[in-house]
Amino acid sequence: MERAGIYARVSARHYNRKDLTIENQVVIARRYIYENKMVLEEVYCDKGFSGMDFERPAWKRLVKDIVDHKLDALVVKDFSRIGRNYIMTGEYIEEFFPQHCIRLVAVTEGYDSSDGIGGFNTGLKNIINEWYARESGRKVSIAKQYQKVNGGYTGGTAPYGYFLEKENGLRILKEDAASMKILRKIKQMHIQGFTSRETADWLNSQKINRPSVYNMTREVYCTSSSYLEWDAGSVRRLW
Repeated sequence: MERAGIYARVSARHYNRKDLTIENQVVIARRYIYENKMVLEEVYCDKGFSGMDFERPAWKRLVKDIVDHKLDALVVKDFSRIGRNYIMTGEYIEEFFPQHCIRLVAVTEGYDSSDGIGGFNTGLKNIINEWYARESGRKVSIAKQYQKVNGGYTGGTAPYGYFLEKENGLRILKEDAASMKILRKIKQMHIQGFTSRETADWLNSQKINRPSVYNMTREVYCTSSSYLEWDAGSVRRLW
């Protein structure tokens, strides 16, 4: 039986697209492997990586396993999961996989390299994928430039101590009273000569939630049985 690997990828921009979640991609690929009587050897997942970037950790691990003859087939949801760079993606599909006797299956696009069909269509789809990636990137850059020129916030989530509010199409940072009080205390302790470790110890003694937890719960103080402690690094990021 063929030893198959699944590769799934989602960029940060598409985290909320249900059809592109890692889980959805894996389910589709698993079903194909089961129905075609293959053996699933490994699942390789890259979360938050652009298709234009081939220095992804799981992708590099997959390539190594192929070179080490640990797989006979690779199953993906579609070609864009492999990458959106036409030249690099084409090299893997047309050269690397065949050289290592890897059967490539793109389930939702009905492609199976063992059929010997789809070379031209594959190349065309890769070109479209690259155009899509570049066009999406261009639109994002334009939007960020508009925000920057007009005084809007161009980052992702609001930093600790602030929240985001939309005004006239701009993303504006505004102070969040509850978390700003803690932020000012942290900065005050820094000015007074407390080390980041000492500050972290004080925050932990008060059971104050770290920024990542506060962003999810909107609770300054921990009210659950599980508490994520501050460390020196998490304090220094707020100095």
